Amino acid sequence: MDKTYSNVQLSKQLSWLLRHGAQKEGLTIQPDGFVSINEILKHSRFGSQYTREKLRQIVSTDAKQRYTLRSNPLTGAEEIRANQGHSLKAVQSEVCMERIGSISELPSAVVHGTYYSNWERIKIEGLKRMQRNHVHFALFNGDGDNRAVLSGFRSDCQVLIYLNVAKVLGDQLPMFRSSNNVILCAGIDGCIDKRYFERAIERRSKRPLSF
Repeated sequence: MDKTYSNVQLSKQLSWLLRHGAQKEGLTIQPDGFVSINEILKHSRFGSQYTREKLRQIVSTDAKQRYTLRSNPLTGAEEIRANQGHSLKAVQSEVCMERIGSISELPSAVVHGTYYSNWERIKIEGLKRMQRNHVHFALFNGDGDNRAVLSGFRSDCQVLIYLNVAKVLGDQLPMFRSSNNVILCAGIDGCIDKRYFERAIERRSKRPLSF
């Protein structure tokens, strides 16, 4: 390799590639999000940065379980995908996720983590999926000071928005659970209005926030 990359750098690049850049980089991405590892290793740019063993290591050590490896059931070829977070329209997220039909299927609160810099806009516009296919939520059963690694939001987020799951499902907005336990919802036209917020708190102090 011409340059040595850390696992963190390689994982961030892999996340971008599998979630957003596969088609731009000429890789074939299937409707369920899987990409052939052989294609990655043969790629003019990425082939020099990854090995099959390095990809396996990134998958096995990722704290948020962002990736899945498999052998293709038809060809036996080894493939990799990001478990959620896609902006690629070619990825039919519903294919690789479980549809949530009842609040009883969720063992804890469904929470979106964000920052004060976004809060005023969110109070006016709601939660938007932005360039992604869905808004992401974590299954959160800790208190506001909990800093554990959670799939669904960043560990340093400052504001927690609790989703009113009963209202979301009652209004028949599709919700899904990814294989690494991230809850996803596209809302209405890519937006989850604040009428679907149950409550919001400042994470560190647990102080209620009005919206």
